[in-house]
Amino acid sequence: MADYESAGYMGSGVEMLELHDRKGVVTWEEFQLSGMPEIIGSIHLGQVLLAVSECGILDRIRTGRNSVKAGLLEGLNSRIAENLLRYLEVRGVLSQWEEEYCLTRKGELLTGEIPMARLGFYLEAYGPVTGKIGDLLTGRATYGVEVKRAGGPLSKHCATVFARYYTPIVLEAMRGRGATRALDLGCGGGQLLVDACLNDPGFSGVGIDLAPEAVAAAQDLARRNGVADRLSFFVADAFAPHTWPEACHEAETLFAIGMLHEHFRDGEQAVVDVLNTYAEVSGRKMLLIGEPEPHYDDRENDSDFFLVHVLTDQGIPQDRHSWLRVFEQTRLECRRILTPAVAGPRMCFYDLAPAAED
Repeated sequence: MADYESAGYMGSGVEMLELHDRKGVVTWEEFQLSGMPEIIGSIHLGQVLLAVSECGILDRIRTGRNSVKAGLLEGLNSRIAENLLRYLEVRGVLSQWEEEYCLTRKGELLTGEIPMARLGFYLEAYGPVTGKIGDLLTGRATYGVEVKRAGGPLSKHCATVFARYYTPIVLEAMRGRGATRALDLGCGGGQLLVDACLNDPGFSGVGIDLAPEAVAAAQDLARRNGVADRLSFFVADAFAPHTWPEACHEAETLFAIGMLHEHFRDGEQAVVDVLNTYAEVSGRKMLLIGEPEPHYDDRENDSDFFLVHVLTDQGIPQDRHSWLRVFEQTRLECRRILTPAVAGPRMCFYDLAPAAED
C-alpha cells in the first residue's frame, strides 16, 4: 500500500484532500526530468503546425482574416478548429485580443518559410516512413513496396530550402563558364532550373526525375514563373542515360544534386561507375555534384537526416574526404568544392571536369 500523507481544507462545503505519495512524486519528477514531456509536446505541435498551414488557417491569419467573423474557420470543423487555436495559444504560437488572432514572435519564427519546409520534409515527406519503423525493422514491410516516402511533399519542401541556400552556389559555380543550357538530373520540383532562368534571360534547361508528381510540380512552377518556354521536364531515370529524351543531350552543363549518395548502398564502386557514365555522357561539359555532408552529431537535425536515410535503404551521405577519394577513382577531377558558410543545411558542391589524359 502506498505511503500517503494528506492535506485538506474546507471550501464551499466541500472537503478537498491532496494525497501525497512520496514514491509517486519521485516517479513523476523522473518523468519530467527525462525530457519526455517536451518530446510529446514537440510531436503534437509539429503535427498541428503542419495541419493549420495546409488547411489555410496560417495564411488567413497573416492576410487579415484573423477572426471567426472574418472567415478564419470557414470550411473547417469549427469545434476542432476553435480548440486548435486555443491549443496554439497555450503553446505560445498565437495570441488573441478581442476575438482576433495573431502570431506571436515565437509563432512567426516557427511558421517561417524555412522552418515549415524543414518540418514538412521530415513530417510530411518522410512521415509515412518514420511511422512504420517497427514494420521496417521487423521485416513486416519493405521500403519501396509497402512503405514509401511522399514524393510530392519531398520535392516541394526541398525546393524551398534549395532556393534559399543552394541556388546561389550553383549559379556561382556556373559563372564564367558560358553555359546557357543545363540538364538537372533528379530535378525534383524544378526550383534550380527556374531560378537559373530568372537569373539569366538567356538560360534554358531540361530536368528529369523518376517521380511523376515531381515533374508535374516542376512544370507548374515553370508556368507560374513565366519560364515554361525555356524549360522542359520529363519523367526519366537519371542513372540510365540511354533512356534520356533527346533534349537532354543538348545540355552544356549537368547537375546532380543530392542523389548520387544513394548508390553507396551498393558500395563505392557503384558510385564510381555512375560518375564514369556521366563523364562519358558529358564529354567536356561541366558536371556539378551536390551532396549533403553529415557531421554525425545532434545539431541542426543531422541525426534525423541520418535516420531517414537508414529507413529508406539509401546509401549514407559521405563527407568531402570520402567524395574526393571516390573522384580519384573516376575519369573526372574535382576542380573546387563550394559550400555554404556558417548557415544553411550542410552541403558540398563538387565542380567536376574530365581528368587530364596522361
